[in-house]
Amino acid sequence: MSINVFLSVDFDADSAERLYYAKCPVKISKAQFDLNVGLDRLLTLFKKYEIKTTFFVPAWVAQEYPHHVEKIVRDEHEIGLHGYKHEKLNELSREKELELLHKSLKILQSFSDINGFRKPYWEISENTLDILTELKIIYDSSLKGCDFPYIQKTRKGALVELPIEDFLDDWVLFEIDRKGPEEVLSMWKGEFESSLHLNIPYISIIVHPSCIGRASRLTMLEKLINHILTQGGAFKRGIEIVSDFLKMTGNKVTVPPLF
Repeated sequence: MSINVFLSVDFDADSAERLYYAKCPVKISKAQFDLNVGLDRLLTLFKKYEIKTTFFVPAWVAQEYPHHVEKIVRDEHEIGLHGYKHEKLNELSREKELELLHKSLKILQSFSDINGFRKPYWEISENTLDILTELKIIYDSSLKGCDFPYIQKTRKGALVELPIEDFLDDWVLFEIDRKGPEEVLSMWKGEFESSLHLNIPYISIIVHPSCIGRASRLTMLEKLINHILTQGGAFKRGIEIVSDFLKMTGNKVTVPPLF
């Protein structure tokens, strides 16, 4: 069995830092590692292994650093919606959230077709999924209801969900839990191998250029990529995984609206 591997990238740059830590130059500088070093290292690694994936990009980043986003698109990666300035969506009114996501979608659509969304700052509001449905977004990658793609009903329709998990997110393990590269490699290889064993056709891994782009961590990621490829894993863009899911025969897990 082949596993679809969603090795997606949250390309946040200094969006959240400019919004929440505008007077903290060290935090801003750390975030700009995305722009100065991290993105190019990831694109080079992906090109080496012919990987095409999805980059979730705050629209403010696309406005401020258009050449970086153009490089992503030029390498045939998918762009996904990720808020405007990495806002905490659960702190916004419905009207403000709709306005913000609609504006962000229009900005990103000037670079590429936009089909997917991922929550900025680890949370959505009770209105987010409905708004995404209204905006004709096809899939979300923010929730944790299964460890394989499923249908997430909303009050306005439905989305395909490409689920995520915290221990498969580099920021959580490296920047919060302070794990070392070899420990993370062991965890991620173990999850991939266990998915193979249980015939789970999907695994999601999230990386951030300012985090995974550090030398030892990037080396770890390359080891993981090699391991996955030797075991028959297939790295794909989010919209390709959605297409594979929708073509599947048999019952698909469908989850009722969360609100």
